[in-house]
Amino acid sequence: MMLRTDLDHLPFAMQQEVRRIAALLFEGFDAMLAGKRTERYKSGHIVKLILYGHHAAQNWAFAPPAAPIRLLAIVNHNKLAARRGDWTAVRDRLRRGWELGEITHPVRLCVHSLSHVNHALVHGVPWFVTIATEGIALYEASSARMESPRTLPAARHHEHGKAEFARWHGRATEFLLGAAFYQRRDNMPMAALLLHQACEHLYQCVAWSLALHGLRTHALDELREVAEELDRELAKAWPRDTLFERRVFGCIRRAYVEVRYGRNFRISREELAWAMERAATLNHLVETRCRERLDAIATAIGETAHG
Repeated sequence: MMLRTDLDHLPFAMQQEVRRIAALLFEGFDAMLAGKRTERYKSGHIVKLILYGHHAAQNWAFAPPAAPIRLLAIVNHNKLAARRGDWTAVRDRLRRGWELGEITHPVRLCVHSLSHVNHALVHGVPWFVTIATEGIALYEASSARMESPRTLPAARHHEHGKAEFARWHGRATEFLLGAAFYQRRDNMPMAALLLHQACEHLYQCVAWSLALHGLRTHALDELREVAEELDRELAKAWPRDTLFERRVFGCIRRAYVEVRYGRNFRISREELAWAMERAATLNHLVETRCRERLDAIATAIGETAHG
């Protein structure tokens, strides 16, 4: 299939920004491959780089001002895509570009192999189908062919979505119970760690239930962005207007690493209590919105069957 290639809907400055980001990504990718000897690195290359999300949409101007640039890099080897650690240098280069002012937007990068993407398109996985139909190719190797996306039958979407909801939401509930247990024991760091896991699973629940795909990351801010793009109502769970609100979310976001590996993680009883309230709100919103969206699919199936 042929992807869109034009950026004409974006102002010239934003077009330049996107192109600069693409250049930084390829710079980081080349640095990652330098000196590698295994076959997957020696012959590895990016076959497609696709802009998707807010900035690929015609109504991009309605995107939040801090909305990140979202990119999908498609590579030619499964193993090259499978090891997230291989891409640390690339992501670090993009992050440094943003922190040092080379670019004005943060970048969120997903990496998949061409065979994985084509398998997902043939089977109608909504996340990949949306990117294929709405995304913009910033780079394409002439030899790389993407399959035409197929529509996932509503019954299968509903079946898979329900299964993913049960998996992710069930685990989230257990983590919330664990966080409450450690809160009662006055073990604030362990409560924060399990609260991170609860929120991570709730955000993944939204992505996997509705789009049948989620990010391979523990970064709570990135998972929140994805879930809130799929359902704006979820933004009510974690307000971020005040310094206190942003600080507490940052504590929970950092807990995954700092509680497990550090010795100096701190969160007050007041901060944890507020975070527990927000996680409970998130849990309610996720359960309500996912069930509503899945029920709507079931209703449509029933109407079609009786039509």
